[in-house]
Amino acid sequence: MLESLALALALAFTTEAPASEANLKRIVADYVGLYRRDSLPQWRALFLPSFTVASTNADGSVRLRNLADFYAAQERYLASGRAIEEKLENVAIERRGRLASVWADFVLTDQGETSRGKLCLSLIEEKGSWRIQSLVFAYDDAN
Repeated sequence: MLESLALALALAFTTEAPASEANLKRIVADYVGLYRRDSLPQWRALFLPSFTVASTNADGSVRLRNLADFYAAQERYLASGRAIEEKLENVAIERRGRLASVWADFVLTDQGETSRGKLCLSLIEEKGSWRIQSLVFAYDDAN
């Protein structure tokens, strides 16, 4: 009897809440959905203050940035007024408790010119909300 109660309690505390799953999927959708000049401040709120990003360069080196540097680069890029859009394909979300990773192929379109690559987002649940802690990405040409 006590074993059944212990199992029921353990399941109750480890079962993923549907709202949390929905929030996680919403963050992933907002990562590309809010990536526009008019909603960039809301986009920034998806990231933890300690956010880091690493990307590969064509010469084989790696570029590292913090949130301030990454956000400033996105502001400059989107301020150009060009038609810019990012989409995610083949999205795979893996959640383990309050941690999650998202792997995806990304398609970046800039004035009709398309670039493709791979990305991985690391997320953590903080007080019921998911936030992005890190991003690593590489354009297919730089792999």
